Formats: sequence, structure tokens, C-alpha cells
Amino acid sequence: MSEKRLPKPQLRGLHVTRIKKSFGIAALICVVTSVTWKVLVMDTYNRKVEDFYKTYDAMKSLDRMNKAGLMESYQP
Repeated sequence: MSEKRLPKPQLRGLHVTRIKKSFGIAALICVVTSVTWKVLVMDTYNRKVEDFYKTYDAMKSLDRMNKAGLMESYQP
């Protein structure tokens, strides 16, 4: 009957190895979150802004504000 000994636990450098592993995981999560935010939120927002300004008429908007009395300093 042979008894197997348990391996000795790593005591030296344990904190450093855990920090390296945690830093790698945190960096990966940060990159994935950034890419997801860009694709799902910012690209959608930029597309909506682009579509808005395709049909935006600045003079029509200015005339509407002038008729509403918001532009007292502007005289056409």
C-alpha cells in the first residue's frame, strides 16, 4: 500500500500570480464591455443623428422659432 502525498501549496508569489490572473480577466472584461457599448449604443446613436441631419432644414427651423417669438434679435 503506497500512500500519495498531497502537493505542497504555493506560498511564495501567490499574491503576485493571483494579481496577474485577475488583471488579465479585468482587462478582457473591459475590452468586451467597450466593444459591446460601441456596437450596441454608440453606432445606433450615430446612425439616428445622421438620419436626423439628412432631412434637417436649418432655415425652416429658424423660421419656426422666429414665428414662435423665441428669436427677438433675429429680423428676416
